[in-house]
Amino acid sequence: MHIRVRKQAWLMVFLVYVVAGPASVTQAYPPDPDNAALLYYQGFLSVPDFNEAARTLIGDVARGKVAPNDEVRKHIEESRGAIGMAEAAAEAPECDWGFRFSQGFEALMPQLSQARFLTFILIADARVRAADGDYRGALERCMTTLAFSHHMGDDTLISYLVSLALRTLAYNCMQDVMGQVVDAELLRWLQSELATDVGQGLSPVRPLKYETEIVLELMQMENLEKLARVLADTNEAKMQEIVEKADEELLARARQAYAERATAAMAAYDMSLPYEQVHPRLKRLVSDFDPNDPVMAAVSAFMPAMTRIYTLDTKAKAHANAIKAGLEICLARAKSGKLPRALPAGLPRDPFSGEDFEYKRTDDGFVLRCRKPDLDKNETYEYAFPLK
Repeated sequence: MHIRVRKQAWLMVFLVYVVAGPASVTQAYPPDPDNAALLYYQGFLSVPDFNEAARTLIGDVARGKVAPNDEVRKHIEESRGAIGMAEAAAEAPECDWGFRFSQGFEALMPQLSQARFLTFILIADARVRAADGDYRGALERCMTTLAFSHHMGDDTLISYLVSLALRTLAYNCMQDVMGQVVDAELLRWLQSELATDVGQGLSPVRPLKYETEIVLELMQMENLEKLARVLADTNEAKMQEIVEKADEELLARARQAYAERATAAMAAYDMSLPYEQVHPRLKRLVSDFDPNDPVMAAVSAFMPAMTRIYTLDTKAKAHANAIKAGLEICLARAKSGKLPRALPAGLPRDPFSGEDFEYKRTDDGFVLRCRKPDLDKNETYEYAFPLK
């Protein structure tokens, strides 16, 4: 009797598990992280311990300097775990890297260098896929990298500049792959993906605001030793001199002067003015310093390279616009079988000049060229699109 009851009890437990088990198991464990940084960190840890030669090869393939070979294919295969983490992270809605803003300029950010090499792996994989004829897979890797660049963010100026570097790697690969695609449907897919790329909304203004607050807090008497350490740059004699000569009045003047220039710089960034008008304004803000004035010396030490940052920001916009314009040209070619003789109307423009890109057909494809150079290096940028 007891045996029969036990058998019936176990049968009931089994039936309950079969009917309700899967649902209860699904609810038993927590969801995957919604903070992309946690997945990227795991991706960094999953990167194999490559030697210097392997790291150099992966970087050269990613930059398009070396064609994919069997050795780099082996390294990419060894990196599948890290690539999978990056893919999962790209789908996460938020990314908080856990910056210790309270540490100011002494905050450590080791993830930035790790991010660059993981990007080399992603783009090297894209170039391997393109070499094997998997153009959709190659472009998907590029879009993962664009999501990575967006997640890298603009919390600090350094992270913002790293995000631009990651974006450039993705765009360079896109240039080489787009022209190999003759499938209009695939090109339209890429067009829709680029239309939803939120990474282009990153701006140097946000980190400049944070940095301004950090500097103003540093220019306080209670933080004088820390301020002197930053200004002296390990020079003990100079550090002691700063501590001895500084007083509340001098620091108040330094705070006012720095705040005025930083505010003016951020206002210039936000103005909807042509590049050639904003650049000289920024140049005056960071170059008009009296080296004999201790207040101006302190201000100049903390003013970032405003003109260079602005030029890099404009260069990134130019590259994004060239990719979108080049994609329209590739679409026209996919539909008609030949390149248009002239640049189609209504395409994204060159932000250095505010005009249409200069369009030139070449023996192996076409080139889009900015109309005016940057005002830092006097360099005019052009973007080549090789065709299949």
